[in-house]
Amino acid sequence: MVCTRLRLILSSDEFDRLTVFEVAGNTTIVVDVHGMKCSQARRFINNIISTVRCTVRLVIIHGYNHGTAIKDMLSSNFHNSHIEQQFPDAYNLGMTHMLIAA
Repeated sequence: MVCTRLRLILSSDEFDRLTVFEVAGNTTIVVDVHGMKCSQARRFINNIISTVRCTVRLVIIHGYNHGTAIKDMLSSNFHNSHIEQQFPDAYNLGMTHMLIAA
């Protein structure tokens, strides 16, 4: 169901950046935003959050070694009313986790 909704609004290139899987009834969406500008990543992530209509874990792979602009944008000035929790990965500085509420 989540994939069907996302496929309706995302371009095929954007959809190829997603991996969606379910474990024990919990849906996780992994998004790779490497190579995007901050404005592109912001729009892309907001579109995903606004489109899913269920509780999901969103894992954003933004990288760390070749710049931290997207990481900094997510941690300092990225807001969406559906984000229940947001935190950096404890072991990988190039990833951010979000819990999206329905």
